[in-house]
Amino acid sequence: MTDVSSAIEITSLGTLLGSACDRYFSEPRGRWVFRGHADARHKLIPSVGRGIHFSKSRARHERSLFDIFQREAVTFLPTRPRDDWEWLSLAQHHGLPTRLLDWTHNPLVALFFAVQAAPGVDGSVFALHAVTKASEAVRQASPFAIKRPVKYYPSSVTQRIRSQEGLFVACSELELPLDKVLRSDWTIEQIRIPAARKQFLVYELFRVGVHASALFPDVDGLAARIKWQHSVSPPSSTSEIVGDQLGSQVEIAPAIDNKLRSTSASSG
Repeated sequence: MTDVSSAIEITSLGTLLGSACDRYFSEPRGRWVFRGHADARHKLIPSVGRGIHFSKSRARHERSLFDIFQREAVTFLPTRPRDDWEWLSLAQHHGLPTRLLDWTHNPLVALFFAVQAAPGVDGSVFALHAVTKASEAVRQASPFAIKRPVKYYPSSVTQRIRSQEGLFVACSELELPLDKVLRSDWTIEQIRIPAARKQFLVYELFRVGVHASALFPDVDGLAARIKWQHSVSPPSSTSEIVGDQLGSQVEIAPAIDNKLRSTSASSG
């Protein structure tokens, strides 16, 4: 059992990128993966483990949801998923509660999900250090029989997963937070985002191309981005909003560029 360790507090993209270059980008891509929560109080529990159910157990609830989805979804699919792992990722993609947690290789994508909702509460970005991914032996077995969490890359990659640089963690315990049942070779850090900084971070992300229509590349994502873009006005004076953060952000930019150049060969 382990607890989430606290890392830094994010008030600007400069803060996040400076920390990422020093800590997360110094290893090959995929060693660190990220997940954003709009409410920092929300735990790393997969969707099928949350809320009430009316089955005899959480496991039965999960299998009932999955079996009905698998039986009835074939009508709508051009090709049938090849195994339960692919079925599970398809179900997750379409909103069925599953044991999968969505993660991303890109900390800016995780930050977007941490700041784009719940403006009145602090958000958080989780950074998971997980070197190993699901082995072929694990992939040949059932995802419902795993004894510890595994990092899983689906073979069938949707445009949304590609745009969000996504992957999954399949949880072995449905009702316990991931950090309470973590593998011995995995670690988790939590980066806090103050509620007061969310609106400005949304705007900063928009200016660097991280927004709804980029991460949800369909008509719904486009509509969401246009709606947001026409509901806000650009800051009239950036310095009035970010105060001293503007100076630190400008000063850190060359360091970020140099760090990225020096680590690009190893980070992949």
